[in-house]
Amino acid sequence: MGLRTGHGAGRGRPHIEIGKIGDLPAGVPGPARPVAVRNDAGRFVPGAGTKALAREGGKARAVSLQLGQLLGLAEVADDHPWAPYARLAREWRDDHMAQLAGTVGGGEVGPGPASIVSSAALQLAASRWFSDMGAAAGDPKMLAQASSLMNDSRQNLLASHDLCAREAHARPRAPSRLAARLMGDSKS
Repeated sequence: MGLRTGHGAGRGRPHIEIGKIGDLPAGVPGPARPVAVRNDAGRFVPGAGTKALAREGGKARAVSLQLGQLLGLAEVADDHPWAPYARLAREWRDDHMAQLAGTVGGGEVGPGPASIVSSAALQLAASRWFSDMGAAAGDPKMLAQASSLMNDSRQNLLASHDLCAREAHARPRAPSRLAARLMGDSKS
C-alpha cells in the first residue's frame, strides 16, 4: 500500500493505492500444525498433540461462525438462483483464508483482512453470476459489470494480502524456549 498522487480526473488528489503483486510485502508462514499420535487401533492417544488439535477445533468453530456473518445475514433458499454462487463465495473465502493464514499471516488472519477477503469472495461470486446471466441473455452491460466486479475482487485480494502480511510482521512473537528459560519462565 502506498500514498499516490491522483491522475486523470483525480489529478493532484492523493489516495491510497495497492501496489502490484510483485510489490506486496513478504508474509510470515504459519506454524506447523501439531500432530496427534495414534495407537495401533488407529485411535488418538491422549497427549499434547491431541489437546492442541482439540483447542484448534474449538477456535476454528468460533471463527467460522464469525466469518459466516461477513458474507451477509440473508439466507437464500436452495432453489434461489443466487444459492450456488453464495456457496461458491463461502467455499472460496474459506479456502483463501486458510491459504492466507498459512502462507502470509503467520497462522492467523485478523478481522480486517478477513473482511476484505469476504468482500472479494462476494465480488467474485457476483461477477460469476453476472457473467453467466450476461452470457445467457447476450447482455454486454451485464458482462461489463461482471468484469468490473472481477477487477474489484482482485484489488481486494491484493489489499488483504498486504494487510495480513503487515499484521503478521507487527504481531508480537512468542519468545523461543531458550529465551523463555533465560528470562526465568519455568513453563518451557
